[in-house]
Amino acid sequence: MPFVTRRRMMLGGTILTLAAPARGQSFPTRPVTLVVSQGPGSGSDISARLLAPAMAAVLRQPVVVENRTAGGGIVAHQAIARGAADGYSLLFSSTAALLIQPVMNPAAQYGLDDFAAVAPVLRSAFVVLVANAPTAPRSIGDLVALLRRTPSAYASAGVGTLTHLASEVVLRRAGVQANHIPYRGSGAALTDLMAGQVLFATDSLTAATPHIAGGRLRALAVTGTEREAALTDVPTLTEAGLPGPPIAVLGGLFAARGTRPETLAVLNAAVDQALQNAELIARFAASQTGIMREPREAFGQRLRDEAPFWRQLVRELDLRVE
Repeated sequence: MPFVTRRRMMLGGTILTLAAPARGQSFPTRPVTLVVSQGPGSGSDISARLLAPAMAAVLRQPVVVENRTAGGGIVAHQAIARGAADGYSLLFSSTAALLIQPVMNPAAQYGLDDFAAVAPVLRSAFVVLVANAPTAPRSIGDLVALLRRTPSAYASAGVGTLTHLASEVVLRRAGVQANHIPYRGSGAALTDLMAGQVLFATDSLTAATPHIAGGRLRALAVTGTEREAALTDVPTLTEAGLPGPPIAVLGGLFAARGTRPETLAVLNAAVDQALQNAELIARFAASQTGIMREPREAFGQRLRDEAPFWRQLVRELDLRVE
């Protein structure tokens, strides 16, 4: 009978029992690292730290989260792309860093084809927002009508972020224009939106929901394929008269290109099983983050299908990091 030892670790308040790998197990035989290109407390960091212990319980090895923020996340992506293709170092990344940053920034020197998709983790739509003021638009139709009449501005969390590009998609679908005012993060952008300094913004449910619940912001539409559980009275863009593909962050784990299919299969199964953990599901829901589960091949293809759209939009907007 294989030799197995057991130890315990915590996911929130839940104790998970971890078994050490049986003798002869080919992968993993040592800890796995999830490399996050954003800092502690960021959305990706929180998601990775929720996922890690649940993955560890399946893999029977520790799963460690490591933040590498140098170069705006470029260093983290390059490290995985150029690192050992053994599955022990994985990248936690998403749409903006994978599909947009390499088009905007020549220093990135990596692309989607440098990675092997391991598993999806999250899919999060955005919400179109205005201040909750008597004179602010009460619908997407009102917003579009106002933009046609009056020069206005919108806020984003920064140039080239999905909060920036999502608003540009909304404007293009409506056939209107507005000035872009970039901020350093969603916090500052939404603060000025609430103060009436800009007309609208498109931001994440995570950032916006507390302000919507507190009566400081008004949600006009969500950018996904269906209404959000936390905003059941808010229509989708399609329902509001601006049809088109959903606008959402796709996030997941990636290994270096060339990682063995057998290793990817083990990791994919561990992520998929982890995402069925009841406490993890509850914690993701509390942060307004949608869990995404599908075969790794389908996830990789989904990203490849989206890449041309974002690449074309970045080029049309002439967004470049010098």
